[in-house]
Amino acid sequence: MKSLNVVAITTLLVASAWVTCTTAQSRYEAEPVLQAKELVAAELLKGPNYTVDSRVPVKGFLAWFTIRSDYGTFVAHGIHMFQVRVREVYGLAQLSQMSQTKEFLSAAGQAVARPVTSAVNMVMNPVETVEGLPSGVSRLFGRIESGVQSVAAAATAPGQSGEQQVASVSERVGTITVDALGYEKERRDLAKSVGVDPYTTNPVLAKKLDEMARVAFSGRMVIQAATTILVPGSTVMSAVSFTNSTIYDTPPGDLLNAAKTIFAATGASPAQVTALMKNPQYSVSLITDLALGVRRVQSVNGVASVVPFAAIARTQDEARFVTAAVNMLARYNESTERLAEVSSPGPIVGRGVSGRLVIAAPVDYVAWTEPAARFAQRGDLKAPDRLVWVSGQLDRRANKEARALGWNVYESFTIAAER
Repeated sequence: MKSLNVVAITTLLVASAWVTCTTAQSRYEAEPVLQAKELVAAELLKGPNYTVDSRVPVKGFLAWFTIRSDYGTFVAHGIHMFQVRVREVYGLAQLSQMSQTKEFLSAAGQAVARPVTSAVNMVMNPVETVEGLPSGVSRLFGRIESGVQSVAAAATAPGQSGEQQVASVSERVGTITVDALGYEKERRDLAKSVGVDPYTTNPVLAKKLDEMARVAFSGRMVIQAATTILVPGSTVMSAVSFTNSTIYDTPPGDLLNAAKTIFAATGASPAQVTALMKNPQYSVSLITDLALGVRRVQSVNGVASVVPFAAIARTQDEARFVTAAVNMLARYNESTERLAEVSSPGPIVGRGVSGRLVIAAPVDYVAWTEPAARFAQRGDLKAPDRLVWVSGQLDRRANKEARALGWNVYESFTIAAER
């Protein structure tokens, strides 16, 4: 009889534990796997030189697209990068076509006879996120001031010579460093001719640009697009342009100096500015875009806080998130309501002159995950009127839960929200 009671009690305990565990688990959702056609225009999912996997997992609020092309397989983190990578496939096709023309082959022969002797140092990181770090951008929705302090301290570590400091600033994704006068401009002009980022983080495209620019420079040839390739669905590709023509027309050193001046003008400390300028996750294009966004809100109180927050980005995903968030807030400031203050406790927070709290969230898809719920319930973000502006979308439950907690939700469902 006693053994039966023990069995009964044990069974009840196991059942109770299972119910408790199930209840706890049901409090949150898992990030889903979506269909690509639910996220981007159907005409972008297949082209002459590529196809896109139909299943798209969401990781850290970003949709991860797999693009299988004639030039390799690329995993794009987020709708924005998906559109950039698709445009790059068309750019690669055009570059391949150009490299087969009679003029180019002739110039290539001359280039062999008159090689470029200057050193070419490519600083590339083809991996979108560093292995071992959280995927996506969910980390930036938590409070992370301590990280800001440690990054600033590391940026001013004693013992570095001036030359080492300059070198570390230049070591960023997509950067090409060349001594030969004119070579780097050839590369920028070539990228412009096919509409791609001259500081692309796509290693295949970067290599192709490098090879062809060397031929153009040493072969004394002006490369022109053989044909203009129309990208299907280009009218719905919301963010494939890069900042503006400045990226193509200005040497990278000048762009970096201009960005540094803008960041310093916010009132951020020299250590914080140095920490941001040394962060290799920002390509020249991206840090230029961030600087232009900061300049758009330079008159807003607290904008200096953006600099150390941007400096803590550990991955390209996070660097792009910070850049887009700043530009989204700048757009809000210019077109909806003037901002009275900006702060960056994690994430970047704006407060309008009306007192409204505004969170700019350049993300693709938000399910009611534990990080999302934890962010929505943060005590330091409570306000009578608060808005979260998502460039993508929330699922039904996340939308319901957020509104129940007093959040106004605005979904623009486009990564172009910050443009």
